[in-house]
Amino acid sequence: MQKKADALLTCHSNLASFCTMFNPDLQPVVADNLDRAMFGSAPMLCTIDAAYGEGSATQWLIPQLHNLCVTVGVKTKLDDVQLRQLAQMIRKEFGYLKATEVMLFVWRFKAGHYGELYGAVDPVRIMRALRGRFCEERARHIELHEREQHELEKQQWAETAATPAQIEEIKKRFINQ
Repeated sequence: MQKKADALLTCHSNLASFCTMFNPDLQPVVADNLDRAMFGSAPMLCTIDAAYGEGSATQWLIPQLHNLCVTVGVKTKLDDVQLRQLAQMIRKEFGYLKATEVMLFVWRFKAGHYGELYGAVDPVRIMRALRGRFCEERARHIELHEREQHELEKQQWAETAATPAQIEEIKKRFINQ
């Protein structure tokens, strides 16, 4: 963990620099590249806290969630206390998610992938969508990616592996020495 935190500090020496780079305006860019969002070098929420101090991931999450709240077009928005608590819940429950995965979730939520909010922003509905559909989609995508990687490795191995005839020739040379 500390190695990843150190790498993050090398790229972004402070939380302000990180927040500037990974601001809500980056969400559509993240949404355009699912593989990069899930398998790229963006830090996990727990790594953000390890690099910049406990509570840093929560500070980063608040503008992401505020962006969601102002975009969904409901009458009642979250107040500052509710927004902070929702950010803390996400950090504690989903510390293993990369910042880009959170951004992808927020973008998809705003795009209606996980239902609608009626009248008020509902933190429980947001958490349920994150825990349910988003994490299920994430797990399927990771599984598919791992299968593709395994098939690629098998294909590369098959291309470089010795044929049975080559193995027999090697055996003959070894025995005849």
